[in-house]
Amino acid sequence: MKTRKLIITLALLPILTISLPASAVFCANCAQETTQILNKIQLAASYSKQAASYSTQLQQYQAQLTNMKLNPGSVLPKDIAALIKGLSEIMSSGQSMGMSMAEIEGNYATAYKNPTAAGYSENFKSNSVATRDTLQAAMKAAGMHLDSFPSSTSALQALYAKSQSSMGTVAALQTLSEINATQVTETQKLQSLIAESTIASSSYMASQTAKQQSVQDANEWVTKTKTMSPPTR
Repeated sequence: MKTRKLIITLALLPILTISLPASAVFCANCAQETTQILNKIQLAASYSKQAASYSTQLQQYQAQLTNMKLNPGSVLPKDIAALIKGLSEIMSSGQSMGMSMAEIEGNYATAYKNPTAAGYSENFKSNSVATRDTLQAAMKAAGMHLDSFPSSTSALQALYAKSQSSMGTVAALQTLSEINATQVTETQKLQSLIAESTIASSSYMASQTAKQQSVQDANEWVTKTKTMSPPTR
């Protein structure tokens, strides 16, 4: 279903981009609003591809963690360091994408009094902090505070080290696995949110364009009728 939404969204983009004649604009801010919607759709398409790539990578990490838990004796420190680095980078990038989409939707909602965009803004905000909240809870359970660390990488490294020393390698790997599982879920939710918000934007823009075209057609008909009317005597 998510794939179908994304295909529909990407299919609409080129159509919408080329089907907006300047003569169809009849209000002071219509052109500006259309430009903002197009920019929003184009950015969302880029983010969607990025999120899809992250989702695949995170699932690969999950499989890697599962294998590590089955063979804890073969786990090397460099492998853990690389894994944590990858998890942290995706976490930071996912948060950045979510907050960026939240800001764009929020600004659009404020400028054009659009409640649908406002709703998506809140959803993107919630999505952007979900994985961090999971990490923060795990840190708290281990007697640490996330805000005490300069980055999510250092926080994950400290969490893994403490879990390993107190509960063993398998338990430490399980902690990373749970955090990564949350990332998988939230990245997939981000993909879905992007697709849904883009379809909503595309549908709204198409309806506005149709309304503007109807006004233009009516004006042209009135002009043509006046031109064809016989002169008064």
